[in-house]
Amino acid sequence: MDDTPKSPTSIDTTWVRLMTTEDGQTNKAVWGDGSKGKWMIDVPSQFFSISKETFGGWFGKQIWAGTIEDFYFLEGTVRGWSPLSPASVIGQWQAIRLGNMDGGDRVSAEERGEAPWFMEDDEEGESEALATTDEEA
Repeated sequence: MDDTPKSPTSIDTTWVRLMTTEDGQTNKAVWGDGSKGKWMIDVPSQFFSISKETFGGWFGKQIWAGTIEDFYFLEGTVRGWSPLSPASVIGQWQAIRLGNMDGGDRVSAEERGEAPWFMEDDEEGESEALATTDEEA
């Protein structure tokens, strides 16, 4: 995801691997495009953020942040800035946890279940259907 304008319906796909250093003191993020960053979780507020930094900071920085409401799914906003552009919200993101559980296999689709952003759409559709039947009655 870069700072260039996108159409409202465009979707970019990437991945990020979250790791801790051997001493456990630093949380590192490695992005699919080779970018590096850091991640953190504020446990009391359930706030999660990952930074995506560019070479020497010349092309700016992005912060992918949101709240943790589900063990397998995350969503939030992307804020970014560069030396030539001010800080602004440049997008939204949704993530699915694919990692290994306790050194075992990847998380299965059955264990993970349906993403909450798809369930919200189902609930809205149901409430619209109920409103339509109430109006007809």
